[in-house]
Amino acid sequence: MTTVRSAPGGRPGLSADAEMRYAGTVKSTVTAAQHAEQAEADQQIIARVLAGHSEDFAVLITRYSDPLYRHALGMTGSPDVAEDILQMSFIKAFQHLSEVRGRFDAWVFRIVANGCKDWLKNIRRTHLSYDEDDQPSSYSTPDEELDRSELRSDLDVALASLPPSLREAFIMKHVEGRSYEEMADLLGTTVGALKMRVHRAREALQGLLEEKYA
Repeated sequence: MTTVRSAPGGRPGLSADAEMRYAGTVKSTVTAAQHAEQAEADQQIIARVLAGHSEDFAVLITRYSDPLYRHALGMTGSPDVAEDILQMSFIKAFQHLSEVRGRFDAWVFRIVANGCKDWLKNIRRTHLSYDEDDQPSSYSTPDEELDRSELRSDLDVALASLPPSLREAFIMKHVEGRSYEEMADLLGTTVGALKMRVHRAREALQGLLEEKYA
């Protein structure tokens, strides 16, 4: 199996330019026809991998690493943890590739999403907290980090305190810029349920921030 692309120091992850672009909202403009075309292309690659051409799995890694990494980074707040989750998720995807039913991108997204939520649960269960030196301060360039406001810092702290399901929905909607329909496809739930999660996340964030700024 081909491993995830390595960042400096041998860790899998995004290119430096892609990491710096995390701060910008990622707008989702993929149409249903494009999803169908992409799904068909993915199935052709999967068929080749299952037929013994394991090196072709690298195509899927390259195709989906960046959005999956951005999601894991938003959920965990740590580049190292996000890279570890991404690596383990692709290993799991490779090992269970014959179990793919439907769209590969939605299937592998759920593997990453579950890995993030498992990590968050373990952090809370063991009463660990984020190490400030291990957190990206704004997921952006050094110059932008210097200009980061106190409000953004407080928003990050508040976001980290949300339950995993609410944090996941908020990040997908307001950080990754996904539509509710795409979110429902990726998470295997309903648009109504996701709207409720995002609404609850907004209310919780507002309450947490008002405690300080009221």
